[in-house]
Amino acid sequence: MNKYTEIHPNGQRAYQFVADTAYVRESGTKGEHKAAEYILKEAEQAAAQTGKSVYIQTPRMEFFQCPDFQQKKAELVICQPYKKAYPVRAYLNGACTLEEGITAPFLFVGKGDDISLSQAKGAVVLVCDPIREDTINKIKAAGALGFVTVCGTPLDQGEDRIPTQYRRKAGDLPGASVHYLDAVEIVEKQASQCCLNIQQSEISRNSANVAVRILGTDFPEEIVTVTAHYDSVPEGPGAYDNMSGGAMVMEAFHHFAEHRPARTMEFIWFGSEEKGLVGSQNYVKSHEGEMSSHVFNLNVDLAGQLLGGNVLGVTADPTVCAELKNLMEENQLGVTIKNQVWASDSNTFAWKGVPALTLNRDGFGMHTRHDTVEYISPRALEEGAKTLCTAAAWVANEPELSFEREIPEDMKRELEKYFA
Repeated sequence: MNKYTEIHPNGQRAYQFVADTAYVRESGTKGEHKAAEYILKEAEQAAAQTGKSVYIQTPRMEFFQCPDFQQKKAELVICQPYKKAYPVRAYLNGACTLEEGITAPFLFVGKGDDISLSQAKGAVVLVCDPIREDTINKIKAAGALGFVTVCGTPLDQGEDRIPTQYRRKAGDLPGASVHYLDAVEIVEKQASQCCLNIQQSEISRNSANVAVRILGTDFPEEIVTVTAHYDSVPEGPGAYDNMSGGAMVMEAFHHFAEHRPARTMEFIWFGSEEKGLVGSQNYVKSHEGEMSSHVFNLNVDLAGQLLGGNVLGVTADPTVCAELKNLMEENQLGVTIKNQVWASDSNTFAWKGVPALTLNRDGFGMHTRHDTVEYISPRALEEGAKTLCTAAAWVANEPELSFEREIPEDMKRELEKYFA
């Protein structure tokens, strides 16, 4: 593997890309639509600058519907031994209560241990941490009628006191989150009875993926994808998660538009990732007929902050990790390489049998209002984009790839469970 000395991403240009989209881009909202138009325009301009319309296809949007849930009401009132209403937010994709809510005993069960839950039948339980479906099922099996979980920290003030909205399947139990400081008061005052009222409805949102394709010189029938999601959670503008990743994908497109690859490359910015990898799932479904031609996916999720380290989470045969290690050492690009399933859009490709990786970097503020462009560094963007382009150039240009287009059996099982 030769050193890729011709790779020179532009950190300032990437930073401007993030700064230009420094607003909330929740799936299906005006913010997400505005960002999609911006990305499309940037891709069109980058393609036009090369004058290589012979092998660069016209950038496009691929529209789809994103199913979602909308909170209509979320109320928690402690009734005994005192009466007080606390601000809460519903666990979306969970159950609703009766219209009048659930009036029931209230029980603090710590982290949901078996002994504490043995007293939970017929009660609404308070659990210390945000929980996933397996714990929700455990609470249900104990006979609880609903649950409340704790979010935030004792240091939060102002806007940070707003409870977090979780988008995790809650089976057929109604659930909500309450802020840490309110939970402390509830437990200290020994709340023993409550009324929990959760009302939500299923909705559908319009979303889109943005994509542009460069036809390969030697192996045009083989496809390498370079991807990132551009939507954000509603709590913040998502500079770190994940418009920085989107900026790095745009830098990769700039590079390969000028240095035509041997294999065909598709650069994709996914919508609605935060709703459950919906954009990437829509892509593999709408491109189902060509998925057997895909040889590798390189994804970016969480990037751009200066103090941190790059990680390549590789969902593929271990030989890919060995090749990448040699490549990064030869090009003096500091990374940690992990051979595992990664919770991002790379999963969608691996699920369909395509070797994949996610480039990830430590950072601050994910899924909060603090995820802003002020914490993003042009230097980190440039370094990350060079790492991304180096790995992509290897996969896109190597005459004979040394790894099998096959996902290990243990990873297949984990992916099936993940998407189930």
